[in-house]
Amino acid sequence: MAAFITNCLLEWDLDTDFSITVDNASSNDVTMIEMSKQLSNWGTNIMEGQHLHVRGMIYIRNIIVQDGLKEIDKSIKRVRQAVKYVKQSAARVKKFKGCCESQLITCKKSLCLDVPTRWNSTYLMLETTKHFELAFERYSFYDNCFLDYLRTSPCEDGTKAGAYVSEDYKNVRTMIKILKTFFDLTLKVSGLKYVTTNAHFMKIVELDLILKEKIENEDSNFKKNDSKYEEKVQKVLGYSEKMNKMIFISSVLDPHNKLEYAPFAIVDMFGKEIGEKLSDSVESYMKALFEHYVKK
Repeated sequence: MAAFITNCLLEWDLDTDFSITVDNASSNDVTMIEMSKQLSNWGTNIMEGQHLHVRGMIYIRNIIVQDGLKEIDKSIKRVRQAVKYVKQSAARVKKFKGCCESQLITCKKSLCLDVPTRWNSTYLMLETTKHFELAFERYSFYDNCFLDYLRTSPCEDGTKAGAYVSEDYKNVRTMIKILKTFFDLTLKVSGLKYVTTNAHFMKIVELDLILKEKIENEDSNFKKNDSKYEEKVQKVLGYSEKMNKMIFISSVLDPHNKLEYAPFAIVDMFGKEIGEKLSDSVESYMKALFEHYVKK
């Protein structure tokens, strides 16, 4: 892998790389070590490659989301089947709109069906559907085939969704709050026309706070799997000894945060002992990086 990347860099006449972002596969650790050696041979490896390896959070973020969705899989299937049923004909859509009017629902959004393999589309479906909870309940009285469809029609995986139960909308509302955080994070750090580096750490901190809140909430589906989620949270945040310190430094250089914000957030995320040690190493690395550029 390292040889392939090296050949591409030479072909593109790019022999100076500040950082390379890859997912968390263990094979990529070896690749980055070899890439660091190659850049050192070229004399372009800044700070001996300490900042070179950036672990992409998108892949791990998707794993966390998919695991969360599995916890309320039945509830999501029922919502999906309900939306699919209504959208299958113009007559059903018209009847559903009548139910919305009778329930005084003023939301102008239209029901949207998700792509099950894309969690962001599932979020948009759930977020839209939550406005029409009363309309679906009323619709079930006006269309005798609706509940039969939920009970008997197979989902994409061949299973039956079944009729609504009282917990479904509660589960959906809880999951919407969690997915919104991931959805907003994705939009913020995936921008193309503005700088995103300084936003990563702040968004990770927000994500950490929300997931911890859900884990501590006894009524949440996250509670019964808290150890599993804590492990995955650590992956998306990065284990302290493996985190690329540039993510903190870019936050420090943001005038909104400066140096006061990073140590406070780090200690809150990792605890006092690990957090203070990491904060000191971030400050030391930032000074070393500055000295490097002064010499250049």
